[in-house]
Amino acid sequence: MLNQFIQFFKEKNLLHPQKHFTVATSGGVDSVVLCELCYQAGFSFSIAHCNFKLRGEESDRDETFVRSLGEKYKVDVFVETFAADAVATEKKLSIQEAARLLRYNWFKYLTEKNVSTFVLLAHHANDNIETVMMNFFRGTGLEGLTGMSWNLPESGCLRPLLNNSRREIENFANENKLSWVEDSSNSSNKYTRNFFRNEIIPTIKKVYPQIEENVRDNIERFKKTNNLYTSLVNDLKKKLTKGSHPEVRIPVKLLMRYSQTSLIYEIIKDYGFGEKQVHEIEKLALSESGKFIENQS
Repeated sequence: MLNQFIQFFKEKNLLHPQKHFTVATSGGVDSVVLCELCYQAGFSFSIAHCNFKLRGEESDRDETFVRSLGEKYKVDVFVETFAADAVATEKKLSIQEAARLLRYNWFKYLTEKNVSTFVLLAHHANDNIETVMMNFFRGTGLEGLTGMSWNLPESGCLRPLLNNSRREIENFANENKLSWVEDSSNSSNKYTRNFFRNEIIPTIKKVYPQIEENVRDNIERFKKTNNLYTSLVNDLKKKLTKGSHPEVRIPVKLLMRYSQTSLIYEIIKDYGFGEKQVHEIEKLALSESGKFIENQS
């Protein structure tokens, strides 16, 4: 697993002495393994921990444990305490959404202030599988089926463990005699991800034992398909759009040669139109000359 980890950074041309990474560390087995991998790889790294104060004494226990990792590896530990519940109320978000917003904004701050070159996240293959399955049932379309990206440029984050399964990570932790803490909320199915992890996927596995391997293979297929789809749509946009900012015109008759509604949506969405207006455009193609749909945004 260590060789695979180092290979990730080699392939991304990120193995330079001046690179300093910050490992986002909850104290769970995934992020603890990520710290150990950085240590064994000889990387310059620090540790960042978010305390959202959502689990009382357990949240403080996690912070104490993460600070002990800093002592173990002799690296800096950055801890930030957030009032996720207050932000959730203010912005009308779920607690999970608020925590995610706060977390990634802080990671972006760490990279912009040159505390680190990149923040490393411990998301792994099973997390990716859960994400894709949730996206499928949410109805996010093809893009949502491509899963997590290995990098998040907008927040300066990397996911070097996306090709490693939860089992591989746990085996590495046990082989290296690592200690970690368990988040008691992981057993609660009131959270959507936990419900998929604890109930949906194990149930499907009874019928399709290879579900995890199959979904991982499908993710790679969907990525390739989405790349091709995006390339073709971009070519169509160039052919169909007339003019330039601030006024862009799309001749309807020309557009309707491509009567696939999904393609129409992909072409018009960049100009402030929504899916509901696809039907209006189809009707426009049959209307008298001179009619148009305008968007001032």
